Amino acid sequence: MSEPAHAAAPARVPRLTDLRHTTAFRLSVGLTGVFALAIFAVLWLIYSQTTAEMMSRTDETIASKARILAASTSTVALTQAVRALHDPTSNLEGIAVFDAGGKRLLGDPGLAPPFPLGRMFERLNGPRGAPVRALALPAAERLTVVVSRDIRPILDLRARILAIMLVSGAGAVAVALGAGILLSLWPMRRIRRLEATAVRIAMGELDLRVAIGRRGDEFDMIASIINTMVDEIERLLRQVKGATDAIAHDLRTPLSHVRTRLERIALLPAIARDRDGNAAVLLAGARNELDVVLARFRALLRMSELEASHRQSQFAVFDPVNMVREVSELYEPLAEERGITLDCSGPAALGILGDERLLFEAVSNLVENAIKFSPPGGRIALDVTQADGDITIAVADQGPGISHAERAQVLGRFQRGSAAVDSGGPGSGLGLSLVAVIVALHGYVLHLDPAGGWPRPGLLARIVAPCASTARSGGR
Repeated sequence: MSEPAHAAAPARVPRLTDLRHTTAFRLSVGLTGVFALAIFAVLWLIYSQTTAEMMSRTDETIASKARILAASTSTVALTQAVRALHDPTSNLEGIAVFDAGGKRLLGDPGLAPPFPLGRMFERLNGPRGAPVRALALPAAERLTVVVSRDIRPILDLRARILAIMLVSGAGAVAVALGAGILLSLWPMRRIRRLEATAVRIAMGELDLRVAIGRRGDEFDMIASIINTMVDEIERLLRQVKGATDAIAHDLRTPLSHVRTRLERIALLPAIARDRDGNAAVLLAGARNELDVVLARFRALLRMSELEASHRQSQFAVFDPVNMVREVSELYEPLAEERGITLDCSGPAALGILGDERLLFEAVSNLVENAIKFSPPGGRIALDVTQADGDITIAVADQGPGISHAERAQVLGRFQRGSAAVDSGGPGSGLGLSLVAVIVALHGYVLHLDPAGGWPRPGLLARIVAPCASTARSGGR
């Protein structure tokens, strides 16, 4: 299905998937990353410095007691020193004395040789089954003194700091992302409002302007630039339209006078008697050319009238099937003259809101084009259908059709499809333009698609309008 030729797209509600494309959200994500790295760096510094300091103090306590015990000169003095230094109330410290064979002579059980002498080491299972740091030093009479200390508080502190790092970091990221989403919603709403206004301006409401706030931010700057651009476009279009309308209006009268005089010349006895003579043929050709020019001027003035009228106040509910049947009855003699079958169908009791005379004119233009480009013996289908709250008025022919690349182009003034030009048939390139103006005035949608005829592609022109109840309730 082709894209609609004229459709007023409503402003979309901002979605979370759209927020990730906004500058505010990307800045928030970037700042969140920097913020999270800063938090992790600070917590890691606290973690490393705290654990290092606690380990250092633990090692100093162990080393000082081990050196005191190792300085004992005899076994008796060592035993007395062990009993004096041992603190049974803390349950954190352990002291043991081993002989040269590795047998424990006194002190806390739990540590088993061998021990690295003269340097700190760690054991997972200490005197009370807890991880410890310990120091072994040689003492008098080939004895070995081992002093250990429970490091569970330090390890618990490590785990807590790591948990704090993870929780606080995740919380900071979540808060920053939430703030990014909230900060992105506001510019997205302004963008959607700007988009809705821009769509209406693009649909022809050049009197609209983008609202400018009092903040003076970048959105207000963009709105000011857009308004200035629209002002200039409106001024240029008015100049072009004024020049076109002036030419059409000023030349229509003198050209009509010229055609009248040509008619009078054709009635002169010398020319009237010789209808097949050169003078009569030249006069007939001149009249036909003037008729084409006058038809173009009439179409231009008609489009200008419709674009400037804003006749929505005259809209009323009417049955599109009856209107389509009247169009079919009007053009049936012309179709029969060319050997073309004109079929009309549609259900009863339908209603759309609009100007019946204007819609009659639009459908008449579509049917006239279909008759003009359909081959003799062809078929034209004029149908009215209802589906999903919409009513579609369709005109399908078996002509050369319009290529996909030309469907938007042929809706402009004086634009014709390449197939129509190649056929050499008459036309001014204003018929579909007038249809597009009428469809846009009603807020309907015009589709131009292949009809699927064989051996020619044909053209399926569809005017899609909301049902009267939907249009009145604003559901469309």
